[in-house]
Amino acid sequence: MGNDGGSIPRRIELVKEKQKDVKQNPNVQREAAWFYCALSKRALELPIVADRLGKLYNQDVVIEYILDPAAYGDGDKICPYITTTKDTIKLNLTPNPSYNEQQNDMSTVVGSLDRDLKSQFICPISMKEMNGKHRFVYLDSCGCAFAEQTLKEVTSTQCLSCGKPFDPTNIITINPSSKDEIETMTRAMEDKKAAQKSKKGSKKRKHGEEEDDKKKNKKKQNKVIVDRPPPSSTTAASAVMDKVAKELAERQRTKPVSNAIQSLYTNKDGSSKIKGNYLTMGTFNRYS
Repeated sequence: MGNDGGSIPRRIELVKEKQKDVKQNPNVQREAAWFYCALSKRALELPIVADRLGKLYNQDVVIEYILDPAAYGDGDKICPYITTTKDTIKLNLTPNPSYNEQQNDMSTVVGSLDRDLKSQFICPISMKEMNGKHRFVYLDSCGCAFAEQTLKEVTSTQCLSCGKPFDPTNIITINPSSKDEIETMTRAMEDKKAAQKSKKGSKKRKHGEEEDDKKKNKKKQNKVIVDRPPPSSTTAASAVMDKVAKELAERQRTKPVSNAIQSLYTNKDGSSKIKGNYLTMGTFNRYS
């Protein structure tokens, strides 16, 4: 400090300045997103799937992650919303005729990319390469991928590749760059999941009501219906038998009684007996 032969410090050694943000190579980030699986960091290979936030994956890697979420260390940060294969869409990609696998050895570890890679896929209409230099979208209704500009120029409600109908809500941006767009897509994904869950619940309730109705109808059918027996000849026969029995009883009542029977109810002189009847007569008063 006093020029006494010692070292003279510079200002940068005495004053601590704000550390500058480390800027990553945009080309490395772009190629990592468009040429490599977002989960395994391995080169993309068919079949390729995409989630509703536009991230690209190898299909076998997604299946491994669903079966074992700990298979890839940062899976809970990259795609915690993927719990089933239905959370991803299989992409129908158009091969790039100018792609040469030998010249584009993508086995390089992500982070050491220092060359311009050629994409395996292109837009089937505009022939633009799917390499991140052009915005690409896919339709979650069929999985076909196109350059975004192509869908804007060709206004159609049917897929330009397979002809399947779609609406604007089916258009998903692949690897969106802006935070606002990612937030918008996240909200749309959550809303769609909630709508599907609500629809599934209503189907279950409807199915339960139908099952209850079926059970009620089945119970009604299983009830034993007791009908009155049809009239038969036995009814007429029983009426005739009743009539005959009444006539026989009347004849029996008016039938003349023998002298022996009459003597039980009358005296020798013909007068009726007052004391007792034939059940008690002579039982106790044998002298009379």
